[in-house]
Amino acid sequence: MLNPYTLLTPQLLSAMLKQPMYFVRQEYKRGIMSDQITETKSILFTHYAHHEIDKERAERHMRLLMKDPYRFLYDSTKEEHLLKLANAATQPGGYRIYINLLPKKWKANDVLKRKISNYMLHKLSWWKYSPADKLNVTLKERYGELYIALLWKGQQTEVHLDEIENFIPCAMT
Repeated sequence: MLNPYTLLTPQLLSAMLKQPMYFVRQEYKRGIMSDQITETKSILFTHYAHHEIDKERAERHMRLLMKDPYRFLYDSTKEEHLLKLANAATQPGGYRIYINLLPKKWKANDVLKRKISNYMLHKLSWWKYSPADKLNVTLKERYGELYIALLWKGQQTEVHLDEIENFIPCAMT
């Protein structure tokens, strides 16, 4: 399972807080590593600028997380929220806390490229795509969820990353 995000650190949080921000906290299953102790919880913080449009986006994000027991909306202009954010950035015991920032320019690895090709050949067959063709693949984030954007010969679509990672083609009869 692909986890492209970086761990939240005190230095990173400090740099982000040079301007007021909102942060939405949620459970983040992609952050659990195979060698990780099962008692460790993985959490994702999604940041939003502190203005009216992004406040509405952060509130919508919170509504989408109704069943998430870890959901919380931080407002960096509130002192008690700043203290909680600072604590989270120290990676307290039992938690791995990520922020929705990519540590470097993202590029699909070979395994994911094969899965994308397989997905396209079976699910987007009307595109007449061939793995030999040049395909533009980008990673997008929306409300804490990851999507793969596919652009090919003027056609484009976005597919939830889980759908591509878990796609198993039906046997041909």
